[in-house]
Amino acid sequence: MTRCNLGGLTAAALVMALGCSANSGGSGVSGSGGSGASSGSGASSGSGASGGSGAFGGSGGAGAFGGTGGTSLPFDGGGTGGLDSDAACQSVSQRAEERFQPADIIWAIDTSGSMMEEAQAVQLNINAFSQQIIATGIDIHVVMLASYSQLFLPGICVPAPLGSGQCPPGGTDSKPPSFLHTQPMNALDIPIIDSVDALRQLVARFSHYQGMLRADSLKYVVVVTDDDSRAGDSNSTGDPGVYDNNPDRFITDYTNLDSRLRNPDGTPSWTFSAIYAFTQCPNAARIGTVYKEIVDRTGGIHGDICNCPPGQLPACQATFQQIFDQLATKISQGAVPLECEWGIPAPPAGQVFEANKVNVDFTDDSGNTTRIYRVDNEAECDPALGGWYYDNPTSPTRVMACPTTCDQVKASTSGKVDIAFGCATVVIPR
Repeated sequence: MTRCNLGGLTAAALVMALGCSANSGGSGVSGSGGSGASSGSGASSGSGASGGSGAFGGSGGAGAFGGTGGTSLPFDGGGTGGLDSDAACQSVSQRAEERFQPADIIWAIDTSGSMMEEAQAVQLNINAFSQQIIATGIDIHVVMLASYSQLFLPGICVPAPLGSGQCPPGGTDSKPPSFLHTQPMNALDIPIIDSVDALRQLVARFSHYQGMLRADSLKYVVVVTDDDSRAGDSNSTGDPGVYDNNPDRFITDYTNLDSRLRNPDGTPSWTFSAIYAFTQCPNAARIGTVYKEIVDRTGGIHGDICNCPPGQLPACQATFQQIFDQLATKISQGAVPLECEWGIPAPPAGQVFEANKVNVDFTDDSGNTTRIYRVDNEAECDPALGGWYYDNPTSPTRVMACPTTCDQVKASTSGKVDIAFGCATVVIPR
């Protein structure tokens, strides 16, 4: 099992607990004679787990659950002390979903006449590529700068699940908010990226996909072409503009398009990868020297389009799959865990997720467990009591810790967070 450090709290220690039915016979969460958050007897007179020494039991302590030691994280034990009957739930443990820094990926695909197999290979592999990244817990936005198929020219229409599964003339494969397909226009107002156009189109079309970029995401740009960003060759089509054999100009211009594309020191915050010709092979218009330079300078992935023989789609697809796998691995490894937020998994079979029946418990390094109050949003976080809230109250996918609670969780090296489903949510007192 891979362990990913999450600011002191390891992913191996993040466990989701699914609340089911109340315990019977007085056993379970409340200890014998243990006092709760307020005066009075515990929720039941039964004995705590293992003779009252469990995390939720124990005698005489002033901890959050009447256990020994206590912590500073607050919880609501009910009006009569301990937990109320609704909170006395049996649990089935599940691993929490560790959340990672999101990634925004911009593709620019040469769809000139010589790119027939290559365009098909992109279309055939793009879903496996995206799902491979999503499976690691990374939320992605994908932009596709490419034409749809037209007349004798190749094109790309991305199928579901990344795309919508619809193609012109009946629809579009764009699928907000995660996928956008935008068609660039060449000098003749034809929707295509010509063989030398990719860099110019990435800059010229920026306003069309700018809204897909997020402030906190990692940014990746990928070009697929059998040519170079250079003018003056009879085998080439299009116009590279100011990026004619000028990688420096492109790096500078692209970085300065938006503050989200540069680091505080002004260096690029994006990574450039490319599938281009390493040599003057039979299916190459020209060697991609400009693309090689940009990949080298931004730390991206190089892929050789010469391994995609003309007229041999199966071999081309296998080549692209290998390159896409390398790129997906780089993106997945580059994402860092997000502190103090956890994904909500689907309940096991037979269980139903109810947003108002979720509670969050934190167990510290000493084994003391406390229940954290829920607040409506980050603005409602209590500076002393902390709390937690949903990323989206109407359609939640994540549990977010308030700053005070987050600090306490990060300070723990062996603690754990349990998210208990099935019991009425304990909210912060007002």
